[in-house]
Amino acid sequence: MSSSPEGAGRPGQAWSHREGLVDLRPLAAADWSPEALAARAQIAEAFSRFGTAFDEARVDVLCSCFTEDALFEVGLGSAEPRTRFGSRQEIAEQLPGRIAAQADQRRHLMGNVLVEELDLGAGTARALAYSVVTVASDGLSLGASVIYTSELRREDDGCWRFGSFFIGMDEYLPTSRQDGSA
Repeated sequence: MSSSPEGAGRPGQAWSHREGLVDLRPLAAADWSPEALAARAQIAEAFSRFGTAFDEARVDVLCSCFTEDALFEVGLGSAEPRTRFGSRQEIAEQLPGRIAAQADQRRHLMGNVLVEELDLGAGTARALAYSVVTVASDGLSLGASVIYTSELRREDDGCWRFGSFFIGMDEYLPTSRQDGSA
């Protein structure tokens, strides 16, 4: 985990940018045609569908958000992954046990979805999103603050799916830590 000047074990401010995980672009003119708006909405839905499927332990739905060759990584306060799955099949095999081990109810509150690059001709996009994850277990608590970075591809069925997906957790509630979650 990156450390900040204020103390060991804390991620430094703007760690995801400083470590090259996020390449936030200045606000600029973009394609806002109906096709581009539809693509942006579908990309935002992919993030929301991932979070809701995780919360409902619906790994089948969660996996539908990923390409067959998807790279799924998780880091904690660092761009260095602690967990890595290299295909939709591996995600389908690994996540059920990790989700079941949590034994609480999570809710991913997705927001700040930014489509940083969108190439409709090539059917590719690069996007990021934030999430706050609440945990209901003997009360309600904040489980994690998260930044997601992704590269997406529009597949033959018209759906935008994650080809690479990085879950960057700023911090995670110690009593509910489980690699590969959030």
